[in-house]
Amino acid sequence: MHLVAEVLDQQLCDSRGKPAGRVDGIVLELRDDKPPRVAYVEVSPITFLSRINRRLSRWYARHDRRFGEGRGVAFRVPWTRLTPSGTALQIDIDSEATPIVAVEQWLRRRIVERIPGG
Repeated sequence: MHLVAEVLDQQLCDSRGKPAGRVDGIVLELRDDKPPRVAYVEVSPITFLSRINRRLSRWYARHDRRFGEGRGVAFRVPWTRLTPSGTALQIDIDSEATPIVAVEQWLRRRIVERIPGG
């Protein structure tokens, strides 16, 4: 499998079939005398921003920590919880119960819902 071409930046769908972001990073597990193994995929603006600029990523993580427990770090989905599903990857997790869609929820509550007709 070509991880970068087939997994990185692929759309994720949660257990309810709703979009749950994109794969922003891949975490490999290094093992003695064996090839590396994919352990997790990361879904987070923090990981995405670190691909662009580490300093910007650290700034975002610092501000993200203010939003509660489990924030300020990338959310990791175990590789074993992913299954290919057409053009997306299916995860057996409800994204609403994780920090995956927290930024979207915050934007919806604080900005979109305040727009007349939003």
